[in-house]
Amino acid sequence: MQTRAARTAVTWSALAALGLIAAQFGAIRLAPSEIIVRVVLPATIAAVPAALWPLRRRAGVWIMFVGLAANLAAILANGGLMPIEQRTVVEAVGEARAAPYAPGAWIRGSKDVLVAPGGGRLVWLGDQIVVGTVHGGFVASPGDIVVWAGMLVLAGEVSWTWQRRRAHVPDAHDAAHEATPAASSEGAEGGALTSQ
Repeated sequence: MQTRAARTAVTWSALAALGLIAAQFGAIRLAPSEIIVRVVLPATIAAVPAALWPLRRRAGVWIMFVGLAANLAAILANGGLMPIEQRTVVEAVGEARAAPYAPGAWIRGSKDVLVAPGGGRLVWLGDQIVVGTVHGGFVASPGDIVVWAGMLVLAGEVSWTWQRRRAHVPDAHDAAHEATPAASSEGAEGGALTSQ
């Protein structure tokens, strides 16, 4: 059974991780220049494992760590931005929206740097998986997929633990009912039985 202090640490851990994600998305969407994204992106990814450390006993967290490590490797290898190839951008948003970007350029409003075909480092870990939506699509990296899988596993673990704990916690009526026979079988102070 988790103590109140442990539950508080887990709550603060989750809030810290969400705060880092919010800071990352805010920097990506609102940054006036790529240098801010080149600093904030790897810093926030590197800080998430520290924020999630109180949850380290969960397999889902370790799966997420693997995905984060893959993303961080690709980002650091490309100067703080995630590599993406032109064909992937075209597939995700269309040729007209992809046309203004030249290789080596930061794609404004994203975490990506456009790499020339055959260029960039660790491109196979970069954004290359197009997830289609009604309005085009978005791209993800293999690390993103692993992080999402880890989040699903973690959600399942937490749900299972919560359900198990809830099933084993007696309600107030059961606790009072169990205490009554024990009180009548004990006698005077010290536990001695008295004759009736």
